[in-house]
Amino acid sequence: MLNQNLLKKVLNKIFELKKEEKFLIITDNQKKHLAEEFFIFAINNKYNVKLRLIPELKQNGQEPSREVSKEMLKSDVLLMITNKSLTHTRARREATEKGTRIISAPGITEDIFNRCVDIDYDPLIKMHEWLRPIISESREIQVTADNGTNLVFSVHNTHGYAEHLLKNVKGAFGNLPSGEVDSGVLHANGTIVIDGSMAGVGLLKEPIKLEVASNYATIISDNQDSLKLKTLLDNFGKEAYQIAEFGIGTNPNASLSGIVLEDEKVKGTVHFAFGNNQSYNGKNNVPIHLDGIVKKPTIIVDKKIIMQDGKFIDA
Repeated sequence: MLNQNLLKKVLNKIFELKKEEKFLIITDNQKKHLAEEFFIFAINNKYNVKLRLIPELKQNGQEPSREVSKEMLKSDVLLMITNKSLTHTRARREATEKGTRIISAPGITEDIFNRCVDIDYDPLIKMHEWLRPIISESREIQVTADNGTNLVFSVHNTHGYAEHLLKNVKGAFGNLPSGEVDSGVLHANGTIVIDGSMAGVGLLKEPIKLEVASNYATIISDNQDSLKLKTLLDNFGKEAYQIAEFGIGTNPNASLSGIVLEDEKVKGTVHFAFGNNQSYNGKNNVPIHLDGIVKKPTIIVDKKIIMQDGKFIDA
């Protein structure tokens, strides 16, 4: 069961949910047991809540039905606890633009909820106040790692606003667990070696190596995990290989679990995503978005090291 203090923290502190607000919870059969705990807690505390069960999505980034999209737009507060992700969908973006406060928690488990969500948010907010401007105002970023990663790129439309770690202002959006500063990617060139986990694959047995030219990746490693990723991306053609996102994990309680929702938040890691970039005002509308985690990276922003081998410098 979910910790009762956690349920209270999500609704009262993170959302600051008001009794009169329209609160919608979207879930599927795989995650219904978790969503129902929030629903029951909300009912018992006399919130205006509705639970909506949807068919399980086939892949991350798949659009929900038109009917569900309309319900999302009509809600004031939206909690999405699903197996596959609705984060990078048009429906979610339109609800955010309309002002809905949204938490997306695809693939989350009871353990991740209790361990990574019920945390002290004040130090995390302070870290994001330091880190986000460094990334958002950068001209050039280089990420290296001992595993062979060496990528140079620029970023745009940076997320990770400190105030959005709490979803208590109009249009606030993010995951639970919280803990990443993420950006759209432009002009990426070099090498990425994913060695932590990969969405759609899980914890990696062997690293996935990709060469990147003009923001498009090519898988050059030849192993089972690389083949799994290639099969997933090939279903959607060239645009699935576009580098969509760069993110830095900041959650001190997160650890590599094979569930990318948690993995991308692990403090001292970075992640790169392939596919849909419309959440960063990009134009790539391919219906897939997959994140891969790089362990113990070094991050160099405009020639200054801000992370060395997975340790923040001057944070």
